[in-house]
Amino acid sequence: MILVIFGVTLVSSSKETREKENFMTKKRQRHLLVIGGGVFQVPAIKVAKSMGLKVVVTDYNVDAEGMLMADYPIEVSTRNINLTVNAAKQFHASCPLDGVMTVGTDASQTVAAVANALNLPGIPFEVAERSTDKIKMRRRLHEMGIAVPHFRPVWTIDDLNAAIKDMSLPLVIKPCDNMGARGVKMISEPHEAPSAFHEAKEASISGKLIVEEFMEGPELSLDALVFDGRIQVTGIADRIIERAPYFVEVGHTLPSNQLQEKQDQAVELFCSAIKALGIDIGAAKGDIKLTADGPKIIEIAARLSGGWMSTFTYPLATGINLMKAAIEVVLGDTPTDLEQKHELVSAERAIIPKVGKILSINGVDDARKIKGVKEIIFLKEAGDSAEELRSNLGKTGYVITTAKTREEAIRINDLARQTIQIKVGEPCELTWEVIRNNARKKFYIACKACAVCDGVECAGKVPGIGGIGS
Repeated sequence: MILVIFGVTLVSSSKETREKENFMTKKRQRHLLVIGGGVFQVPAIKVAKSMGLKVVVTDYNVDAEGMLMADYPIEVSTRNINLTVNAAKQFHASCPLDGVMTVGTDASQTVAAVANALNLPGIPFEVAERSTDKIKMRRRLHEMGIAVPHFRPVWTIDDLNAAIKDMSLPLVIKPCDNMGARGVKMISEPHEAPSAFHEAKEASISGKLIVEEFMEGPELSLDALVFDGRIQVTGIADRIIERAPYFVEVGHTLPSNQLQEKQDQAVELFCSAIKALGIDIGAAKGDIKLTADGPKIIEIAARLSGGWMSTFTYPLATGINLMKAAIEVVLGDTPTDLEQKHELVSAERAIIPKVGKILSINGVDDARKIKGVKEIIFLKEAGDSAEELRSNLGKTGYVITTAKTREEAIRINDLARQTIQIKVGEPCELTWEVIRNNARKKFYIACKACAVCDGVECAGKVPGIGGIGS
């Protein structure tokens, strides 16, 4: 590793030398780069600032909550690896960065690219790539003898039809390079293939898809920190997946109530997969299916989970500040406190009103007053539309509760969501005016063709393409 501090170039290849570097670095205020300024990254940003770190945040949305909290916001998309690396290099040249991370979003390749370019603690880019691309991930795990579902890469509809002939239905098709269950759909009958193919294709960044066997059984979500040659599992939760033929997570409960033997098997598989993929520092999250043939990997990612598990439900259930520990790892330090302080149960459930235009939201303050309610998070407000969920995007909000028992945590959560009253009107008629208005609201930041976007005079009809606005 090469690091420049106060004009002195230090070359290190050992843990001892890195510890000396960290000692010198701590004499100045340390800087952490967080990739992403959205709601799932905000808890990490808050913790970093509470640790006395200066926080640099990158996001394409300058109005994102995390960007507004940042000491140094940098406007660049989390998916644009080259621009992010260039921006990080420029910042690093005048003010050295000490670590880079993300949480809750698939920006692991961007994180790795920055870490590699600046010689910061992190995994190699190729490890991040195979921990993101589901095809490369499946192939690597299969080669290493790790249990995964039967799968096949798919590029065309003919590929999918051939897979349906060779593999037993039902099957699951998904993009190989997206998250949040976008474009993921079960195919139970051959005639369902074309629509499922097109939905998956639209959600894929590269166009590459994967089709795999449908696995029956409960689903677990696991987090882990990887440091000093150790894998420290930090939470096992029971996921609640609904809305078939789609796979929408409507909540989770932590800790899991599966038999300890099954949890132990899942942990062993999870750790084996982490090693097989080459994740040797940082964080990892895994989704594992408990099938009749034993646990199988759904996916592994080189980051901590989203869905509020790593940021709220695990810390609330255990008293462990997981974000602080994760930040320490990416700074090259050993986590200072991973000892469990109490044993509670946390329940997270999504707020999902009926489809339509949200007219009003009431009862939130009363719900917050209920004992055991820890967080109520809204992502939508009056005037927004509540859509039919086909992925983990588009939820109206979340309620997070804790209690001494599983039953009580769930009961409190149910009560809180019943206390919140959401009045919904008829779904809006979809017109070009509505499309343009929604597009302007969501995408105008990414388009710089016009000084001011009015959402009407746009060459491509939709803001973000560019045209003749004022």
